[in-house]
Amino acid sequence: MNAPKFKRDEKVRFRFPRKDTIEEHVGVIFVVDAYGTMEQGEEPSYDIRIPEEHALYKHVRESWVIGKEE
Repeated sequence: MNAPKFKRDEKVRFRFPRKDTIEEHVGVIFVVDAYGTMEQGEEPSYDIRIPEEHALYKHVRESWVIGKEE
């Protein structure tokens, strides 16, 4: 497994699956799970906050992160 590409407090754009659709969001990395999670250990994952929505997206796979935002 590779080292995580993103760091805590970085602002990123990411995709998140919901039922029959995939939503796209911008948020701030809150937690870096360098070795994945219990559900999957293939790639790093992140917990990402969206402060304006008071939302926390947990276990966002690194492959779902599109990239950094300015």
